[in-house]
Amino acid sequence: MAYSLSPAPSAVERPPKASIRTFVSTLVSRLNDLSNRFARLLAVREERRMLLRMSDQQLADIGITRAQAEEEYRQSFPLR
Repeated sequence: MAYSLSPAPSAVERPPKASIRTFVSTLVSRLNDLSNRFARLLAVREERRMLLRMSDQQLADIGITRAQAEEEYRQSFPLR
């Protein structure tokens, strides 16, 4: 009877689970980054909308004109 040198089926090494954990961790991290960027874009958009709601006197107090406020608002992306 000839014996082979291949390992028994139960002794076959499985891929380490750490690589799956690393993948999931990286994926979650990237999703968090994307979520944070989107939240920041929404916050900036809301700030730009607030500029439009200010009176001319309030805009003058912060050192910008109505035209500058409108130009700043046009830079935000539309959501509606």
